[in-house]
Amino acid sequence: MTEKKYDFIIIGTGPAGLAAAMTAVKSNKRVLVLEKEGSLGGVCVNTGTFPSKTLREAVLHLTGHLKRKVFEDDYCSTRDAEISMEKLKQRLHYVRNEEHDIISSQLERNGINIIRGSARFLDANTLSVKKIGVAEEIRVRGDRILIATGSHPRNPSDVPFDHKVIVDSTSILNIENIPETLIILGGGVIGSEYATIFAALGVKVTLLDRGDRLLKFLDHEITEHLKENFPKGNINYINNCGDFKIERTENGAQLTLASGTVIPADCLFFALGREANTRDLDIKKCCVTLNKYHYIEVNEIYQTSNPHIYAVGDVIGWPSLASTSIIQGRLAALNALKIRSEAFPKIFPFGIYTIPEISYIGITEEEAKEKGYKIVIGKCMYNKLPRGQISGESEGMLKMIVHKDTREILGVHILGGGATEIIHIAQMALLHNAKIDIFIDSIFNYPTYSEALKIAALSASNQIDL
Repeated sequence: MTEKKYDFIIIGTGPAGLAAAMTAVKSNKRVLVLEKEGSLGGVCVNTGTFPSKTLREAVLHLTGHLKRKVFEDDYCSTRDAEISMEKLKQRLHYVRNEEHDIISSQLERNGINIIRGSARFLDANTLSVKKIGVAEEIRVRGDRILIATGSHPRNPSDVPFDHKVIVDSTSILNIENIPETLIILGGGVIGSEYATIFAALGVKVTLLDRGDRLLKFLDHEITEHLKENFPKGNINYINNCGDFKIERTENGAQLTLASGTVIPADCLFFALGREANTRDLDIKKCCVTLNKYHYIEVNEIYQTSNPHIYAVGDVIGWPSLASTSIIQGRLAALNALKIRSEAFPKIFPFGIYTIPEISYIGITEEEAKEKGYKIVIGKCMYNKLPRGQISGESEGMLKMIVHKDTREILGVHILGGGATEIIHIAQMALLHNAKIDIFIDSIFNYPTYSEALKIAALSASNQIDL
């Protein structure tokens, strides 16, 4: 069997893999990318980030969610009846195809070789690749190998998935009709995002959480404001749900709680956890160690237990964001090629695309108090923000955690319009250990959502100066 040799082999074409490939090829290395799926882009483009965010934007547009606030009489509930899963799928298909073309063009333009097929390790430097659609199997050898194979939804054996009525985060995109009722199991990011998307469509959603608080890593006050502003009041949130039994019935799905409570619905979405895509890699043959959660174990420069093999993205676990995966891929390639040794940034933003959207950077109020910091809280409520009034997006708030003695900004938490965009301004402030005065003394376009930073800073300053 012929064996082709490369400087750098990357397994996976998600954000992490593509970032690594581009970094390596710009360093004049011979790069090969392997992709087992028929479509490029990994979970991010095909079943995760792109589809869920595209679905969200389509729903906001088609339901007139914001215009409803401005021209309430013109956006009655009958408008929702015009929306179908088929119409939403058409939009998803278009966006995915556009991104596939962009990725293909990028790889070709930069001279990056790609083989579509399933890879497995033969030894620490050699991979066997079974090409998609053909019997041919080839061998490739790399001086350095990067694993960026991502993750997949956890499908426990006791859950009767049929991927039509009882679905996961992949098959939810393929349901034929918009259900009237929907059970979502999981109070994490995926469950919360889809709960608000379907609620905006008019679906009655029961969102169940094994924990005591929705999106428990968020600032508590932000979580409470999200619950208060669930679209159309269509979400029934149940925390500490305990054990349960899931059944497929003639009329749809049924969830029975340990308490005896029975919850029927047209569809059930299981969103409790994901698992790393390592099973088909024969990873033992390359002496790479998995941690206790079955993700690939890496050090601070994304090096595995085998020094010339690196791993990035969802396959290594938290934070499992497209944004962080891109940085991980770039840094891993730089480290592997000895261009420079660099660790992951300590400060980075989180974006959660619920309706309304959420974003934050830095520490929460709860974390600040646990650390014993002397703090004040600056706030700007969106219903007092001119841009919020004008746009109709008046639900939400911006919350700023400020050290009382130094006036330093410790964290910014936003729920509402433009949250995932505004947060980058706060990010620049935190990266430079800025004080609230940077916002107080700056001129902001008026009216804008970003002005909420200035108002919150002034609110904090008023408390400090008392």
